[in-house]
Amino acid sequence: MAKNDLHRILDDLGGEETPEDVRRMAEQIAGRIRHDLSRTTQQKHSIWREHIMRNRMAQLAVAATIIAAVSIGLYHLGVSPGGTSVVWGDVLTKVENAPTVTYKVRLTMNDPQGRQVVDESDVYVDQRQRCRVDSYVDGRLHTIKYLAPARKAFVMVQPQLKRYMEGTLSDTEAAEMLEQQDPRRFCPQVLAGDYSKLGRSEIDGIEVEGIEAPLENQTLHLWVDVKTNWPVRIEVDGKVGQHRSSHMVMDHFQWDAEIDPALFEPNIPDDYTLSGPR
Repeated sequence: MAKNDLHRILDDLGGEETPEDVRRMAEQIAGRIRHDLSRTTQQKHSIWREHIMRNRMAQLAVAATIIAAVSIGLYHLGVSPGGTSVVWGDVLTKVENAPTVTYKVRLTMNDPQGRQVVDESDVYVDQRQRCRVDSYVDGRLHTIKYLAPARKAFVMVQPQLKRYMEGTLSDTEAAEMLEQQDPRRFCPQVLAGDYSKLGRSEIDGIEVEGIEAPLENQTLHLWVDVKTNWPVRIEVDGKVGQHRSSHMVMDHFQWDAEIDPALFEPNIPDDYTLSGPR
């Protein structure tokens, strides 16, 4: 097969986006095929060479061999023949090394009386593992939570009631609270455990691939951008505390976001009342 025919096949596979390693592999395979055909013609008879060159079906078979080999190479490199694919090891590395992250979370719960409760929050986590959670109900800010593990400090402010609570956490309590809010911590745990692949989907116009992982009384779905290998959405379904069922969605992630350090320092007005924990 002529070399420019090989390039045509590669172009059909993805053109300029075909990884160089895969292109070299395909050219090597084509070279071996040409070498084997040459040996066959020398050992047998030139009529076989004329037959192969003239027989269109034989040419297509050779092309199919190259395409199949390239496809295998693409999958091993984390790329599917239809385009890029998620490299889950890359996802793990990116998430673990992200210095900061912000995102939105929407939690829908059904309480024992059958009433539906919806809580929406904006979450901020910085490189010092400080965390802030602004929670809203019906669009109104009702709680601001501050967590500073280095100081083992936790502060909760309730603007509507003009009161706040503060306390000291043990190392274990601080780690558990941070783990619940920081995807840089719980995503690696999910990827390190047992999970099944969900295939492709589309979220807000972004092509994603997903996995499903079992948790205690819950199921987690993680959706990742196939082009960037950054998580786009995390969904958790199951039971939370005394609530019979819940559905949580985390999205609008901004990885390595610029966050003002002052955001993590409680700014409590003078007219707020300090309340003890319930």
